[in-house]
Order: sequence, then C-alpha cells, then structure tokens
Amino acid sequence: METPRQLEDQTVRQYRYLLRTASPDALQAAHREALDRLDEGRRAAVLAAVRAGLVAGQRLTPDATGAIARLVSIGERREPRAFLDACDPVALQALADAVINAEAAFGLFAGYAAWDGADPEPSSFGDDHGGNGAHEALGVQVNTAKDLARSHAAQTGVGAGGF
Repeated sequence: METPRQLEDQTVRQYRYLLRTASPDALQAAHREALDRLDEGRRAAVLAAVRAGLVAGQRLTPDATGAIARLVSIGERREPRAFLDACDPVALQALADAVINAEAAFGLFAGYAAWDGADPEPSSFGDDHGGNGAHEALGVQVNTAKDLARSHAAQTGVGAGGF
C-alpha cells in the first residue's frame, strides 16, 4: 500500500526539498519571483493558505508578493506542513512549479537525490543557544495565540488578525 508521500507529485516534492534546505534568502527570492509569475487568482489562493495555515497575512493583498514570499518561507520553516497542508492542490502545484523553476532556485538541488523526504519537527524560533527559557515560553505564547486565532476564525468566519 502506498503512503501519501509515495503518491506525492515530483514537483511538490522538489518544492518541499527547497522549503526544508534552501537558505532563507534564496527561498524568499524564489518565492517572490514565483509569485510575481502567478496570476492573481493563484496568488489569492496562496495568500488564503498563508492565512489559514500560518495565521498570518490578514492585511495583505495578493499583490503583496514580497510579504507573502516572506511569510511562506519563514512560516513553513517554523511550522512544517502548516502552509502546505492548507494550500489548495492546484495553487500548490502552480506555486511549486514556479518556485523550482525560478532563477533564484538555480543550483539549490545538490542534495535532493539523497533526501529522504522527511519533514523536520516544528521550531518556533530557530536554534536555542541557552539562556533563561524565554524563547520556549514565548513559543508557547505564540502557539496559544495561534490556537485562539484559529478558533475565533472558525467560529466567526472572520480572519484572525495579522500575526
């Protein structure tokens, strides 16, 4: 029996590889380039996924490609699959194709053949370099705020403020 990962489209798999391995700057540049190529309807679908999966971007329009690129790049690193799982499959396919074919993505597939396809564990604020635990406490606060925002949005049908 095949698992969902085995059924995953090759383009989406390559896109996930970039999301997991590319530098934040390269990833953001590739997304910006890709979003600029998509039509407004597809950009709107990507923005809807950002709002639903990452609980962010409430004040953005589909033309704010730089801000959307930043949210997708950072948000998917912090909470793997949050954006991907919220994205409409047709919009995800279009975005994935545009990102992996973006000039900014050139040369970023060096380790793709050896990649196992695994998603990393979520990390709210990157590497913890010690200290007083403030990052961990803040991460709990952020996750609690996201849960409350999602709950509010589900109950009212109104978007939850721009995080």
